[in-house]
Amino acid sequence: MRAFVGIAALCAGLAVAAPAAADDAGDAPASTGAEQILRGLVRERDVSLLFDFVRESLIAGIHGHEPPPVPDELTGRAEVLGQALKAQGALAALALLAALEQRAKQALREIPTPRPVLPPASPSTPL
Repeated sequence: MRAFVGIAALCAGLAVAAPAAADDAGDAPASTGAEQILRGLVRERDVSLLFDFVRESLIAGIHGHEPPPVPDELTGRAEVLGQALKAQGALAALALLAALEQRAKQALREIPTPRPVLPPASPSTPL
């Protein structure tokens, strides 16, 4: 089951990164967040493994057979990618938390100090 979740995450990452990579018009940003995250992690071999497995599973389903087991190489790559993405996510979360903390402290420093409330003045009595 973990392998399936890893493979699903890999598919989602590839699906997000693919449109930016396929843009021939050149009007898209140089790189998207997903592309930056996946750069250097996902290899062409990973894509081939994934689509070979999906293709074999689809053919098995068409013929009414059980899908083939997830190849060990694909499972291994999904685990490696999962760990790498988990580490990147942890670093991003810590950076975000630090930025939020700094902003909250800055907001507190910018709040004006309240003036002390004085008791109401007593009416003066003539002498």
